[in-house]
Amino acid sequence: MSNRKRRKPAGFSQDRRAAMAAMAFGAATLALQGRVLAQKAPAKQPTKEELEAAYAETEKLVAKASTADRPGIADWTQVQGQNLTWPAKYYLPWPAGVGHQVYQSWNGNKIGPPRATHMKAQNYYAWDFHIVRGDYICAARDGKVSNVSDQEPAGNENANVIYIDHADGERSVYAHIGSNTALVTVGDKVLAGQKICQGSNESMHLHFVIWKGMIDYPCRFIDYTPFNGVPQYGAVVVSGNKEPDSAVTDEIKNNYRKGEAAFAAKDYLNALKFFLAATAVEVRIEEYERSLERIEECRGLIDAEVTEAIANARNGDFAGADRRFKEIRKKYGDYAKTRIDAALNDLRNDPKFKDWVLKQQSERIWLEARKAEKYEKWDEAIKHYEDLRKLYKKGEPEYEEIRKKLSSLRKAKVLED
Repeated sequence: MSNRKRRKPAGFSQDRRAAMAAMAFGAATLALQGRVLAQKAPAKQPTKEELEAAYAETEKLVAKASTADRPGIADWTQVQGQNLTWPAKYYLPWPAGVGHQVYQSWNGNKIGPPRATHMKAQNYYAWDFHIVRGDYICAARDGKVSNVSDQEPAGNENANVIYIDHADGERSVYAHIGSNTALVTVGDKVLAGQKICQGSNESMHLHFVIWKGMIDYPCRFIDYTPFNGVPQYGAVVVSGNKEPDSAVTDEIKNNYRKGEAAFAAKDYLNALKFFLAATAVEVRIEEYERSLERIEECRGLIDAEVTEAIANARNGDFAGADRRFKEIRKKYGDYAKTRIDAALNDLRNDPKFKDWVLKQQSERIWLEARKAEKYEKWDEAIKHYEDLRKLYKKGEPEYEEIRKKLSSLRKAKVLED
């Protein structure tokens, strides 16, 4: 670049140059801050609804067939389980604090043909963990035992197996267990962390896989965070699979008892709250299972009352329906409002019920009208109150209240103008 001095533009003072330099520096600083913030900004976490939708899409691909061409499964030379969007539902199947080596991961990870045994149907998503006789195997998730076979003697121990069925239709399979080591029987309800058997000195490993409809399903472990919850070949992984804290099960039992007392008193709203609290954490003890059943009963009983009120309206008894809705809202609070709105929406497009339905659903308009009035948005408030006035007849208390509101709002608007 030339060292020649450039002529100053006419009227371009030292102060202006300093100001321009400061502006440029400020702009550069803001841009740099923007880049730093962009780098530090955490990735947006998906909502519960978005996750559920992603899980459903993944399951469509998983459920097609037991092949290597499914989510999370990579070539045997590659890391398994990456970019898999799937819930972590299971714990490592041995006691907390104990570590075992991964003999084989998904799709024969790092072993490959011909030795790998996880490159065929029902086993692409399977693991082999180094577990021998004397090492305990635990339920990886709460469920019900559906098959126990531990009678095969040495020389055929690979045929020994335990199945545990889970609430969502999945089944955890514990294969190659030690002869005569089973601690559970068919029909037993078991909790995650509960000891169910021991390993085998013959196979020297536990074969663990999840099935659904005889198709192997992916499994991400709750207590193992590296590699998206999917242990890889050769790793020694330590379990966090402990039986539920007695405080957790005691709370479930306590909420269940309170729910039963409320249910017996026909206080279905409080009963529903207690049963929902009892099922907030999935520990499938008897009280948890019963609470799930009671939740449906409570909802059914409340819905039956809403249905009766709707029946009154269908028969032309709008006053009776109004009275019943007021009673139901008072009795069941926000839950009733949701159920009533759902029932009313079914009648909304029927000309016979349209005005009555709008009147029933006017609470939202009242809130918007009062909010606009509070913030002195006169035109908006007037519009809402005019909409409300159409829903009532002269002589009704609400009609008179709205008429007075409109008069005072119009005066306030004139004074402001």
